[in-house]
Amino acid sequence: MATLLEQLATRAVVGDGDVAAYLYGKGSPLGRSFEGLCLTDPDLVREAHRAYLEAGAELIATNSFAANGPALQKHGLEEKVSEINWKAAKLALGEAQGHSAWVAGCVGPSGLTAAERIGVGAKEVENIFRKQAGALIDGGVQAILLQSFGDPAEAELAIGAVRELHHLPVIAMLASGREGTLPGGKSWQETAQRLRQAGAEVVGVAPAFGPSACPTLVRRLTSGGENLLAAYPDAGQPEYAEGRYLYSNYPAYFAERMAELPPLGVSLLGGGSGVSPDHIRALKKKVAALQPVAAARAGVEPKREAIRVSAAGGEKNGQREESILDRLKKGRVAIVELDSPRSLDMGPFLKAAEELVNAGTTALTLADNSLAILRVANTAAATLLRDRFQVTSVIHLACRDKNLIGLQSELMGLAALGHRHVLALTGDPSKFGDHPGATSVYDVNSLGLIDLIRQLNEGRNSSGREVGKGADFVIGVAFNPNSKNFDAQVKKLERKMERGAHFVMTQPVYEKAMVRKMKEALAPLGIPVLVGVMPVVSARNAEFLHHEVPGISIPDEVRANIRSLPEGPAQAEYGREVAAELAREVAQHFRGIYLITPMVRSGMTAPIVREFLQTK
Repeated sequence: MATLLEQLATRAVVGDGDVAAYLYGKGSPLGRSFEGLCLTDPDLVREAHRAYLEAGAELIATNSFAANGPALQKHGLEEKVSEINWKAAKLALGEAQGHSAWVAGCVGPSGLTAAERIGVGAKEVENIFRKQAGALIDGGVQAILLQSFGDPAEAELAIGAVRELHHLPVIAMLASGREGTLPGGKSWQETAQRLRQAGAEVVGVAPAFGPSACPTLVRRLTSGGENLLAAYPDAGQPEYAEGRYLYSNYPAYFAERMAELPPLGVSLLGGGSGVSPDHIRALKKKVAALQPVAAARAGVEPKREAIRVSAAGGEKNGQREESILDRLKKGRVAIVELDSPRSLDMGPFLKAAEELVNAGTTALTLADNSLAILRVANTAAATLLRDRFQVTSVIHLACRDKNLIGLQSELMGLAALGHRHVLALTGDPSKFGDHPGATSVYDVNSLGLIDLIRQLNEGRNSSGREVGKGADFVIGVAFNPNSKNFDAQVKKLERKMERGAHFVMTQPVYEKAMVRKMKEALAPLGIPVLVGVMPVVSARNAEFLHHEVPGISIPDEVRANIRSLPEGPAQAEYGREVAAELAREVAQHFRGIYLITPMVRSGMTAPIVREFLQTK
C-alpha cells in the first residue's frame, strides 16, 4: 500500500467528516464526550468511524479534536489526556484496518485565547500539543491532522511540538470565514510557506461557512510538486436554535462544490462540522474519477484597494422619528435593507441609499454584522443616513457580540441619538463568520433582548435601576416562515409579542403560496407584518442562499430557471422579476414589505419599492 503522501501526490483522497456531530445525532453525551465515548462507551466511536469508512473515507480522524489539557480540565479529566488520546487512536485504527484506510490523529486548537497563550508562554502551549500528539502517536496513528486552527501562530507551535516527537506527516488546516482573512491581514501564501517550513507536509483550508468558500481560498495557495493542499469545510452555515447548532443536510451540493477543488490542486478532501457520512458518500462518488492537477500553480492574493474615508454630511435635525406603525395606519410601507460597508469607504453605500430614498423607501434597515461578517457599525451608518437624507432607520441588534451591559449601553446610545426602531435578534454565531476566532456572547437571546428594550422603554435597566425618562423604542422581531416547523415559529412569535414586540419582519420568501400561508396564520395575531423579499443575482447566488444560509429556501423551479439562462444580466433580471412578482403578491395581502438589497445593488430593489407603494 502506498503511503499517504504518495497517494496525495497522484490522486484525490477522501477524508471523513464530523464524528462528534454524528455521535451527537445518536444522542451521545457530548458534555463529557471523551470520558463517555473513548473510555466507557467505545462502541459508539467505532460505529461513527465505520459509517464514514463505509461511505468511502480513505483517511479517518480520531475522535480527539479537543482532548487536550485545557479543554479536558473543564470536565475534570485533565489527568486523562494520554489515556483518552491513546484510546481514540486504537478505536480508529481498529476500524480502519478492515478498510485499508489511514488514520490521522486529530488535534484541535488549545482552547486558550491569544491573551492566555501569551500569559502561559509558547513552551507551555507546545507542551499542551506535545502531550496530546504523543499519546496519539503512541496509539499508532499514521498522520497528525491539525484541524481548524484560526491562528497560524498557534498552528506553528503545534507543528513544532509534533516534529519534536516524530516524522509522521502533518496536515495543517487553517480555519476561515467567507471573507478569507487571517489574523493581522496576513497573506495566505506566506502563511502556508511558514507552516511548511515549520514541518507541515500538507496545508489546507477549513472554512467554517461552507464549501463555496474553498475555491477562493485555495487559489491563494501555491499548488503542485511538494505543495500538497487539503480542504475540510463545514457543511454550511448552521442555525442556532435552542442551544444547538443545526446544519442543513445537502450532500449533493457539498459534493458539487468540493469537486471544483481537484482542478485547483487539492488532493485531500474531507469535511468539518455538520459533514455526515452522506456528505462523504456523495463526495466520494463525485471525485472518484478526478485527479488533482499536478502542474505548479502560483497562489494569488487578491488585490485590496486603498481604504478611503468619506466625510459624513449634514447635522441631525433633532426631530422625533415618526413610527413606522403610524405610517402603516396611513398606507403602505416599504422597508429596505442595505448592508453597511466592510471597509471605511462609505461612498457606494451612500449612493445606493440615495437611490432607495428617492424611490420612496419608508425606512432603511441595517443589519448588525449579518452572518457574523464585520461591517461598519450600523448605528453609525444609520446616523449618517439620517443626517444626509433625513431617512428613518430600523437598526438590527444581535445578542452575539455584546454582553448584558454592552447591549443596554448600545440601546441607551440609540435612544440618545434619537433612533427609535430596533429589530431584536439572537444573531449568527461568530465562529462561522469572517473572524472564526471571535467568541459569541449570548448573555441573552432575542426574547431576553426584547425584555431589555421594553424595560428601557419603562425607564429602567435590567438590574431595576431607573435611567430617567423612558426610551421610546419601537420593537421589531424576526419570523422564519421557511422553517420546517412553521407552527413552532408562530408560537415563538406569540411569545415575542407577549414580551412586547410591536412589528414583524420575515425571512425572505420565494413562493406566493407562502405569502398566503403567512396571511392566514399571522393575521389573527394582530401584529403588523413586513414580508421579506430578496432578489437573487445569479444562479450561483441562488444555490448558495438555498444551501448555505439558514432560513432561506428557494424553490427548485426558480433555481432551475435561473440556471437555464446565460450568466450575467439575464440571470440578474430574472432574479429581479421573481422578486417583483412576489412583491405584487405581498401587496394583495399585506401593507408592508421588507426588501433586502443584494450586494448594495439598489437598482434591483428601488423599482420594486416604487411599484409596491403605488399599488392600490
